[in-house]
Amino acid sequence: MMGAERARLTAPWPPPEGQIRVIIDADMNNEIDDQYALALALGNPDRLKIEGVIAAHYGKNGEPDGIEKSFAETGRVLERAGLAGKFPVLRGINRLRDEYATPTSDGVEFIIAQARSATPEKPLWLILLGPATDGAAALLRDPSIADRIIIFWHSRSSWPKQCGNFNAKNDRLAAQLLFSLNCRLVLFDTGENLTIPMEESARRFGSLGPLGAYLQEIRLRSPRWQSPKKGVFDLGDIAAFLDVNCVEFERTLAPLVRDDFSYDFSTPQKEIVRIHKVNRERSFVLLEESLHRIEKTAPPLIPAKNPQ
Repeated sequence: MMGAERARLTAPWPPPEGQIRVIIDADMNNEIDDQYALALALGNPDRLKIEGVIAAHYGKNGEPDGIEKSFAETGRVLERAGLAGKFPVLRGINRLRDEYATPTSDGVEFIIAQARSATPEKPLWLILLGPATDGAAALLRDPSIADRIIIFWHSRSSWPKQCGNFNAKNDRLAAQLLFSLNCRLVLFDTGENLTIPMEESARRFGSLGPLGAYLQEIRLRSPRWQSPKKGVFDLGDIAAFLDVNCVEFERTLAPLVRDDFSYDFSTPQKEIVRIHKVNRERSFVLLEESLHRIEKTAPPLIPAKNPQ
C-alpha cells in the first residue's frame, strides 16, 4: 500500500465543466443496468470522452467466463449504437486474492497507461460499475497514478453500517483497498430508486433505435428483470456526470471495511465524496435524450445473416 506519510488525496466533486476523460469498467452481462449506463454515456460525447471500456468479472466466485461474457455484451451494445470498433474494449482481471500481489491484464495496463497521460488538474475518471477489482489492481501496480486518477465506484451500501453490496462481495479485498489506499474516491452510494416497469421502459426507450430496442429486449432474459420493481441502478452513475444537480452528496471521512463487510469508523482513512441521492426522473430523461442522439447518428443496423 502507499505510505501513510504521503498527503491524503481528495476527489473533486462536482466534476469540472466541459469534456472529461473516462474509462468505464463494467460487469456488463451480469444484469441489465450496465447496458443502460453505457447507453447513456455513449450518447454524450461532448461531456464524456470515453477512452475505453473494461470488461469486469462477476459471479459468486468471479468465474473466468464472467469477463468473457461482459466483453461480448459490451460489443453487442456498441454494435447497436453504431459504434463498434470506436473504443478499445479490454478485459479486466478476476478478483484479488492477495493485496501484495499485482495481477494484471490488458484492461488494467490500459487504465494505468491512460492515468499516466493525465494530470492532477485534468485527471482520468475510472467509473467502476461492478467490482472494485480493476481499479484496485491498477493502484497496486502503479501507486504513482493516485493523484491522476479518480475512482468513481458504484456501491449502494448499507451506510453507515455495512459495505455489504453485490459489487463489494464480488471482491472483498478490492473493496477494502479502495477505502484504505491513498486514492481519490467518489462513492456512488445510491440508485435503488431507479426502478422502471416494463411498460414504461418500452414506451420511453423501446422505439429509440436499435439500442433502445435492445435495452428493452434484454429485460426478457429473466423473469426477475421484467418485474416493475426492477432497477437500472448503474444508470445513476452516468447521470451524475451529465447533470450534477440530479444527485446529492456529502464529504465524509472514509471508514475501513472489515472482513465481515461492516464499516469501521474508528480510524478514518481519508476524505471521500459519497453520493447518497439520485433523481429518478431526471436520470431517465437523460437516457431518452441520449438514445435520441444515438438514433440520429447511428448507421442502420445490418441484421446478421442466418446460416444456411
